[in-house]
Amino acid sequence: MKKAILSSLCSAFVIPGLGQIINHEIKKGLLLLGAMFILFVVGCIKLAFLINSVAASASSMGADTQSFLQAIREENLGLLWILVALFAVIWLYSVIDAFISGRRLEAKKAP
Repeated sequence: MKKAILSSLCSAFVIPGLGQIINHEIKKGLLLLGAMFILFVVGCIKLAFLINSVAASASSMGADTQSFLQAIREENLGLLWILVALFAVIWLYSVIDAFISGRRLEAKKAP
């Protein structure tokens, strides 16, 4: 049970995909790491564009808090919500798969 717990905790709290690497599923772990990295980069780029757009529109309306909030409300946040949902699904899959694979490996080692 130690390997199942360790690998799922590593996938949950360190980096999704690390649990698969601990369980000797290198390709699957690297695929999950790559997917999370791509989601992170795309999310950062989208946030940068969003902040730039909000700052530009808020400065044209005035530089107070209400104008910033109004500019954020007017932005389309659909892509960010999709990225967050994908991140959550991949993270959850990574944790569950690492636990199940760890239990399967421990069952093979037990006499």
